[in-house]
Amino acid sequence: MKKLFLLCWLIASQLNAQTLDSRLLEHLYSLSKSTDVRFEKFISSTTTPIGVGLPVIYLASGFATKNKNLQQHGWHALGSFVVASSITQLTKRIVLRERPFVAEPQRFTARISEEDINYSFPSGHATTAFNAATTLTLHYPKWYVAVPAYAWASAVGYSRMSLGVHYPSDVLAGAVTGAASAWLTYKIQQKWLNRKAK
Repeated sequence: MKKLFLLCWLIASQLNAQTLDSRLLEHLYSLSKSTDVRFEKFISSTTTPIGVGLPVIYLASGFATKNKNLQQHGWHALGSFVVASSITQLTKRIVLRERPFVAEPQRFTARISEEDINYSFPSGHATTAFNAATTLTLHYPKWYVAVPAYAWASAVGYSRMSLGVHYPSDVLAGAVTGAASAWLTYKIQQKWLNRKAK
C-alpha cells in the first residue's frame, strides 16, 4: 500500500512540476515577439564560441608567453568544459525529455531554424555559458568579471526559453551542471597543484 501511495505521489508531483514548468515557459515565451528574436538568436549563438574559445585562448596565450598560470587556467577551463558537456550529454540520453516545441506544439514553436531536435534536459547552452562564467570568475574573482560573465550566462539561459527550445528547469539544471563542474574541477586542480608543490 505504501509503495502504491509513493508511486501515485511521484506521478502527481511530476505532472504538477511539468505543468508549472510549462506555465513559466509560456510566460517567458510570451514576453518576446516571435517576429523579432534577433537579440535572443545572437546571444544564443555566442555560447559555443565563448565556451570553446576560453580554454583555447588561455592555453594559446599561456604557451606563447610561457606563463604557467595561464596554462593552468587553460587546462582547468578545458577539463571543466569537457566534464560539463559530458554530464549534460549523458543526462540528455538518460532523461530523454522532449523539447517544448515537440512536446507541446500547440503552445510553443521553435523560433530558431537551425535548432537540432535532440533532447531538452538539461540545456547544453546554459551548461556551457554558466561553466564559462564560473571558470572565469574562479580565475579572476572580481565583481567586474563576475557581473558581466553571469549577466551574459543568464541572457543565454533566457534566450533558450524565449526561443522556445528549453523549459525553465532545463536551463536551471544546465546552469547548476555548468557552475558545479567548473567549481569541482577547480578544487581538484588546486588540490593536485598543492600536492605537487610539496
